[in-house]
Amino acid sequence: MSKLVYLGHASFLIKSSDCSIVIDPYQDGSVPNLSFPRLEEVDAVICSHEHHDHNAREKVKISINHRPNKHLSIRVPHDHENGAKRGLNDINVFDVDGYKVVHLGDTGCVLDEKTLEPIKNCDILLAPINGFFTIGPDELKEMVKIIKPRILIPMHYYMDEYQSGYPDGNMIERFKKIFPDYHYLRTEELDLDKTKEFEGVFIFEKYLQ
Repeated sequence: MSKLVYLGHASFLIKSSDCSIVIDPYQDGSVPNLSFPRLEEVDAVICSHEHHDHNAREKVKISINHRPNKHLSIRVPHDHENGAKRGLNDINVFDVDGYKVVHLGDTGCVLDEKTLEPIKNCDILLAPINGFFTIGPDELKEMVKIIKPRILIPMHYYMDEYQSGYPDGNMIERFKKIFPDYHYLRTEELDLDKTKEFEGVFIFEKYLQ
């Protein structure tokens, strides 16, 4: 069974038939009111970049250090100054039992069509919307016009219910205005097999604690 589990902030657990992967685990104290959850052993940990809210590899137990066979990284700027301000960031692309899952990490600027070519028409796009450390909802809209993901899921934003994440001027409300046809995911887990016929925008209402 192919699953996507939200771990808070910009971190996810991907489970496929042959591999389990944690993306962007965060250091305790690096994200307000968030502590990284305890997990069973996984096969790989992949970090989009080396900031403390994305690189806590030591928080995850790795069983056999098996990197996914079908995995692509695309290096892009973490800011609007070609990386001069915050460095570089990797977009990570995974083939999860035939589903193309794209994690934008801390992409910090609108990317051109050539850079976005490998992720066009992906099944799942996990996109930051912080608006200061990353692109915001308006910039994401520009990229979504090019990428055309089947399912769009925001990440890296302040969650008022938990008072968790970096204060961002309520970017999730801006996101909902720009993408009004959204649906809430009432659990922290998304069964990818059940999304085969779905398309649109989904928002995780909770994360694994």
